[in-house]
Amino acid sequence: MKQFLNKFLISILIFFVCLEVFLRISEKYKTRSEFKGKSYSYKYKVNKPNWYYTNKPNTSRIKKEKEWQYFNQYNELGNREKSIRTFIKDTSSIKIICLGDSFTEGDGAPYDSSWVRKFEYCINLNNEVKYKIYNAGSCGSDVFYNNKILTNKLMSLKPQIVIECINSTDVSDVVWRGGLERFNEDGTVSGKVGPSWEFLYHISHVFRAFMHVFYKYNENLISENNIQQKEKQAVSLITYQVEQTAQFCLKNQIEYHLLIHPLPSELIDGAIQPFELIQQLKEKPYVTLLFKSFNDYYKNNDIVKEYWVVNKHFNSKGYFSMGNIIFNGLKINTIK
Repeated sequence: MKQFLNKFLISILIFFVCLEVFLRISEKYKTRSEFKGKSYSYKYKVNKPNWYYTNKPNTSRIKKEKEWQYFNQYNELGNREKSIRTFIKDTSSIKIICLGDSFTEGDGAPYDSSWVRKFEYCINLNNEVKYKIYNAGSCGSDVFYNNKILTNKLMSLKPQIVIECINSTDVSDVVWRGGLERFNEDGTVSGKVGPSWEFLYHISHVFRAFMHVFYKYNENLISENNIQQKEKQAVSLITYQVEQTAQFCLKNQIEYHLLIHPLPSELIDGAIQPFELIQQLKEKPYVTLLFKSFNDYYKNNDIVKEYWVVNKHFNSKGYFSMGNIIFNGLKINTIK
């Protein structure tokens, strides 16, 4: 009986080891960071040394992923942008600050191929007034981090216009990050407390499959039963925060615009768009919805040629199109 039990336990162990290997090879339960060739990124209990979601200031690196690699240079604030001194010294141009996440930074393209740079080219080509645009977009940022860097770091640039660009990833980010409670008075950031089993989720794809299939948890470790409520809470937090940013800009005589754009995945086969976010914000006077413009454009253009299939971001051609769409859809008051 003991010998049988030992063989049985060994067989079970071999089965789970083989299943683990199979699931890893299939990549079915890889997280977004792992699909990009990076290690597992913990969602919860993550602490940051400061309020700003940027790269390390005054550094450079070659950012390499499966489909591309580009050289990135970061300035004094950790933005993928030229020195802030260049912008401060310019007293003749109308200055615009663009806030946002990886789609604003231009992840998946060289520095000069982001939608911000294309928009800057278009706006200067079509107007006698000169515009100078600072790209404060940062991979992984959201509306709360955007507000912190604008109000505490970027006002020295003396912007006349602020353009904040968001999408459905802001909702998913705020679901697991929370809102203002993440910011500590000492200038640090504390992550939300997540499930105690995240470590097991990290090390075992079998455990991931078990939690996804039987308990209906998603990659953010939130169950299907709770996700709609969590997303509604996140949308309310985002709505509150962008209104605070709008009021801050109004007090400082800055023209504020909030752009809500679709993701490439949302443009393919009519994938789900953030309708709750759209409904909450569409009536705000400073909001520009870009879904119709993007959909109209890609009815006549092949989106497969304009984004990275694995990375899920636009490529240079896609950002070129995005810059054109934003230029044609955004009504800046200073443009005659």
